[in-house]
Order: sequence, then C-alpha cells, then structure tokens
Amino acid sequence: MARGGLPEGYVAVAVDAAGAGGVSLCALVRRQPDPVGGQLVLLRRTFEARVFLGCLCDPAGGALLWLELWVQDVDAAASAAGAAREALTNAILDQRWQRQCEAFAEMGGPRLIRGPWETEPPPPTYIDAATLQPRHVVASAASQPYILCRDDALLARHGLPAYSNSLVRYLVSPGPGADRRFIPLTAGAPTNGDTLPLEQVTGQDAQLLPLNPAGGLMMVTRLAGLSAEAYINLLGGASWSVLQHGRTSLDLDSVATALHEQTEKNADGRLFMGRHGRWGRFVETLHLKLGLLTGMFQAVQTFTGKIQRPLLNLSPESFQISLGEPGRGLPFLWTAAPVLADPGRAIRLTVEGSDTRYYLRGGATPSSIYQPASAARAVRGAGTLRIRRVMDAGEDVIIEGTFATQQRLAPSRHDLLWLQINVGDRGVDLYAHAEEDSALAVGEWRFRTVNQRFAPAVARQVRAAEGIPLEPSGFEIIPLLSTPCDLYGLGVLAVRCLLVNGRTTLPMALDETLSLARQAAADHNGKTPLRERLQAIFRRDSRWLGVLGPQQLVEETLTPEEALDLIPGALWWSVLELVVRLFPGVGPDSYCADFGDAPAGAVQKVFQPALAHLEQLLVRTRSLIVIDWRFNREIHAVIRRYASGLSAVAPAAPKPQGSPRDMAVGKR
Repeated sequence: MARGGLPEGYVAVAVDAAGAGGVSLCALVRRQPDPVGGQLVLLRRTFEARVFLGCLCDPAGGALLWLELWVQDVDAAASAAGAAREALTNAILDQRWQRQCEAFAEMGGPRLIRGPWETEPPPPTYIDAATLQPRHVVASAASQPYILCRDDALLARHGLPAYSNSLVRYLVSPGPGADRRFIPLTAGAPTNGDTLPLEQVTGQDAQLLPLNPAGGLMMVTRLAGLSAEAYINLLGGASWSVLQHGRTSLDLDSVATALHEQTEKNADGRLFMGRHGRWGRFVETLHLKLGLLTGMFQAVQTFTGKIQRPLLNLSPESFQISLGEPGRGLPFLWTAAPVLADPGRAIRLTVEGSDTRYYLRGGATPSSIYQPASAARAVRGAGTLRIRRVMDAGEDVIIEGTFATQQRLAPSRHDLLWLQINVGDRGVDLYAHAEEDSALAVGEWRFRTVNQRFAPAVARQVRAAEGIPLEPSGFEIIPLLSTPCDLYGLGVLAVRCLLVNGRTTLPMALDETLSLARQAAADHNGKTPLRERLQAIFRRDSRWLGVLGPQQLVEETLTPEEALDLIPGALWWSVLELVVRLFPGVGPDSYCADFGDAPAGAVQKVFQPALAHLEQLLVRTRSLIVIDWRFNREIHAVIRRYASGLSAVAPAAPKPQGSPRDMAVGKR
C-alpha cells in the first residue's frame, strides 16, 4: 500500500468542513460491513467516549495523518448505579471532558489536534450507509441541523429536565422558542407534546451509522498504532498482530508496514548487538522492557497530576505505543513511547463538610486481574437504620446511629457508608464512617456521619426521626481508593512485562510474585535491604528461581542458570525489588500502605519512588549495552562452570579484586 493510501475497501468520510488547503477531518468507513466489526472502525470504548479511527485527508483523498476520533458518550454514565450515578451530571461530564483535553494537551508532544469541538458540541452526525456521506439531523422547515440543548431555561419553559444537573439530553430544533421541538437522546428521558422521536426526523428506513448521534463533545488525537500487548510480545520474541477491524487486518503504513520493513532490515529493530548472539538480545530486551514500564509510569504520573484524580482501571488496554521513524540503520524499537489511551473511570464523590476525597469506579466493568479486589468492593443493599442522636456542629449537624443488615459486611474505618433514608416527603443522603468497636449485635454497626448541612426543614425532619426504625434504608459501602490502585495496576503490568511468556501465564506469575512479597515481608527486620532478603529467599529455595528468574523475559527457552549468566544476579534482585514494592499494603516494603494512601492535592506523588528506581535500573542496563561486556561475561560463565573441576587439581587462585559483573553493574 502506497504511503497516504487508504486500506482496500475503505473510504474516508469528511465529518468536519475542509480547512486551510482543503484538509478535512475524516472518519474511516468500510464500504461493505465487516461481518464482526461493521462499517465504522471502533477502536475502543472508555467510560465517557467511543474512539473511532479517522484521518486527516488532502483534497485528493489521501491520508496525511492517522487519527483517533474521541466522541463523548453518556451511555456508560447514565447506566452507572448507586453513588456513582448520583455523583454525575451533564455539566460534570463536560467539565471532565475539557479537563482531560487540557491534560492531554499539556502532556507533551503533538498528540492532541486542537479544535472547537472540545468545548462546543458539533451537530449530531451520522454516516449514511448507502451513500457513505455524512448526515445531520435536520429540521425540515428550517433546513438547519438540530443541536444539543444545553439551555436550562429553555428546557424548563418546555417542561423538560435541566441539562446541567441531570444526565438527560435532548436535541433541539432551530427556530423561534415557541415552535421548538426536542428529541430525547437518553433512555427514560421524559417526553411531552414538545418532544419528537428521533425516527420521525431521520426517517424510519434510513440506514444511519451513529458517529456522534448525541452531538457530544469531541477530541482528536494522533493514532499511536500499536497496542501495549503487541509491543510486549514483540520485545519478548512472540508473535504480534496489527490493528484489527472485526475480521479485517488494517495494515496502516505508518505503523505495521514500517515495523515489518525494519524487522527484516535492521536486526528486528534493536541495537547493533541484536545480531550478536543470545547475550545481546537478552540484555537489550530487559532494557527495552524497563524503558516501556518507565514510560507508562511517567504517563500515568503526568496525567493524574494534571487532573488530580486516579484512573482506577489501568490495564494494557490503557496504553498505546507510538513508534518514531529513526534514521537508516538505527534501532527503531528504541523510539517506542507509551501514550495513555484511556483517561480512567474514577468519579469523585463530593461529600459536603469532609476534606477526604472519595473516588468511585464508574461504569459496569467486570473484575480484572489488573485491579485490586477492593477496587470492586463497593457493596450495595438495604437494611434498617436507627438514629440515636443528632448533634449540632456550627451550621452543620453530625448524626450517630445504628445500621443493621442481613448482608455480610466488613467495613473498615476508612470506608464511607452512603446511607439513604426516607424522612418527610423526600430522601436524605447520609455519609458516615462505621465505628468498628461499638457494634452490640451481629449484623449491626454503629455509625457517625461526617459534618453535613441540611435545609432547616430537612434538619427538623431528621431530628423527629430519632429512635424510629427507618426501613428499608438503602446503603452502599464506598472504599477509600486513590492512585495506589493505579500503582497496583502498574505492578501487574510489570509482572506481565517481565515475568510472563509462553510457558507462564499472568495469573501464575502474579500469584508467585505476591507470595514472594509476603515472604519478604515476613523476613523484614529493618536492617537488611529488600534486594538482599530476596536473594536470601531464592538461595533457601531454588524453586523461586524457576518461576521468577530472568529466563521469563523472553520466549526463547533458557534455564534459570543460563539466564543468570546473561544478566547479573544483583541486577535481577533489584528488578524484583521494584516489582514487589509496587503492591500496596503487602508489607513494610510497599511504596503505599493501602489503596487510599495518597497525599491530598498531589495524588501523583505515589509514583515518584518507583520512577526513581526505574531510572536507576535503566542506567545499569544501559551500561551493559553501551559497554560491550559480552565476551567478558561469556568467559566468566565458562570459568564458573569448570571452577569446581579445576580446583581439585590446581592450587586456589587469589581472589580477584573485581569481576566483569561487578564492574558493569556495581556493588549495591
């Protein structure tokens, strides 16, 4: 495929008017539907967006630059349950979107393509499946497109819910206010005589592909092109795949073709030692994988620092790999840079009167090996609540009471209890902490609310309910979560990157790593560094080396002893030291004590110790590559194999002052 061409069977459909020089923002559409993927190329879904494959096209239709088209999608937010839904509104979603756009813009590099669509919603846009042309929802009388209605006053005059404080959205027609018509976009949106179903405007028989049907905000970024999983497989020597659209492989010239060409020409993209035998490939693989992890840590640290909230859903799918174009003969794998591909699912729960920031994991997401169990530990249900007393705290009140339920609960002192009680003609939300030592009966918990402020009438109703059993009272336990959850996810990513190959699965490697961390915690004495304790553990039981040795770095079959001949043991213990410390709360060596252990106003700081450790490891592995110690290390391995035999027939030689291993890595 020539540079600038489109994949066979696809067309670029302009979704934004041509700018200077006739360059257009386009979506890539398949002429005939893929049996699995359809016609639009949906790259992924995040909590707030659908991400499509697009491009910048010249007037001749050639692709100048491959892009990701992020389209705001409120479906996931609207389907959230419990406190997560209560914490979201259209206004909050728009603020999050704009803040995330700014964070991507400030992260460095020309990744974000700025445009008005980040703050002003474009008209609702479909692709006509028959003509492969863009189509808007148009009012027949005015021949002007409907737009997303964000005017609360206009909605109120027509008896519809406000935009800013709800998750209900409507399109509104142009024209005089009295003649306006509204199209509900969200499930369950109220209707009346001023609303119309979408099909009445678009036509019952229209075959429309929904690109941006709700006229939501947009964001445009450069396509990174290679998934993190594919890149990890590529480094380890396993097979990797290009971008897939259903059953169709999209061999985009900017990524996959270049990879194949460079792989054939230049020692599979590595430095000059790539063709110099097992040692060169092995050491360089470790260095490149540590560089990958460093880039991931830096991306998460920078982004969380900009938005001041955790992500709570880190996994390999959270990253894409951008590969540069090196000069001829240079190692193109060294140009790899991870970019964040998902801004996360964390929703801040605002608790009036409390300085503690609680975050909920939005969306109906299944449990993942990359998430700690407590990240999905929110428990919902109903029970009976009794108010013991209501105390004044200035303009606020504090409520003490007892809560009983048949569910098995184990709330900690950091968890937040969201209690819903029915008093008067309205519901009241209470936010409290369980008092672990004061429960009197099985299934009961005493609680004390944080300072809360109620309207005078509501406060009187709450006081009147003292001593009266209130049931059913809904509840939800909200664990205290912050960026240490992301540190856990990066820890599992480190295990995936360094300790998993075709002979070991991720669940197996993670289980062994956590067992090693617990054993190191049991051996903790405050005087011996963690890496020395890890080395002692491996010496006591040789089975550890078989499951967590450096041979796990590559698909090539090596014995643990052969792998340690290629990578210094002192370096490998330091690598394992990093991995063990990434898991919060495992022991005194962990970087974080628990999943809420992050400083207020600087949640990104939890990543700094790990980044400092990674930078040290990169310096040490780079010294092994730039200085060619290959022959020294191979000779050292041969001498070590025959040492026992030679010692039986020759006098002991003086102990050398330094070995190649010591000179290359350094005593630590």
